[in-house]
Amino acid sequence: MDINQLQTFLRVSEYGSFTKAAEQSFISGTAVMKQINRLESELNLKLFNRTATGVQLTPQGKTFQPYVHQLLDLLNTAVEETRRVRTDDKQIILLGTSLLHPADPFMSIWKKVAPDMPKFQIRLVQLQEDLNSSNREYAMLGRSSDLMVGTFDSTTLKHAFSATKLGSYHFGIAVRSDHPLAQLEEISFSDLAHQKVLMVPTGISEKNDLLRQQLLEKVPSVQPIDTTGRYDINTFNKAVEENIAMISLTPWKRIHPNLVTVPLKTDITVDYGVLSAKLPGKKTADFLHEFIQINHPKISQ
Repeated sequence: MDINQLQTFLRVSEYGSFTKAAEQSFISGTAVMKQINRLESELNLKLFNRTATGVQLTPQGKTFQPYVHQLLDLLNTAVEETRRVRTDDKQIILLGTSLLHPADPFMSIWKKVAPDMPKFQIRLVQLQEDLNSSNREYAMLGRSSDLMVGTFDSTTLKHAFSATKLGSYHFGIAVRSDHPLAQLEEISFSDLAHQKVLMVPTGISEKNDLLRQQLLEKVPSVQPIDTTGRYDINTFNKAVEENIAMISLTPWKRIHPNLVTVPLKTDITVDYGVLSAKLPGKKTADFLHEFIQINHPKISQ
């Protein structure tokens, strides 16, 4: 029995469905079912009755549920108290960072406001990935990190995230340095005629969907090449190895040394900011409240 199984148990009991619990956990319904089956097997208890329309707690499950809440609350309290002792009563906020989700935009602001928030301390942690999730690093919010800097729109936020806006990223086209487009100072849609353009599939980001729609309407000869999901380092390698253009964003200009990013002429931008879980816990919620108050009205939620 592990923490993930207990958290999954609570999600399933809340939503009454393996599928809905899976959506909130960013894993497959099959993975959720396996976790619950394993938990029931290890405990030798039947926690849920399975039906064609969903699942319901058994009497054993109903008895077990409040103890799970108490156990996880106690664990959170233990972790918070331990961190407080180690850091002279400062509350540690874990800020995830990675190649694709750099923490720099937040840290530049934090350096200025840190003296006004003396009870908090930022600790940078490497963002981990949930390989069973289409949102990978986002799915680990509230688990391996309290906060991260990332892009968002309603497609992102309809899941389990909240966002505090810091600014907007601009689109660009990343190409190999020997690609003809690399010589331009700015790329227009017409410059992409008959080009293969690497981009995320539809349904992941509203802004990417909007950009794709406008691009194809104005330049039907463009050939979209879909990635398997959100970008990872393999996406940048693919653009280099196949020498094709790739939709890029402001913070990714220097990810791959063999790629040059040229600004794309478009009014479409992508909001970015500090992301947290919908239910981030008191410590993180208090931090965000103070952070927003100090930076208001520059930062909006």
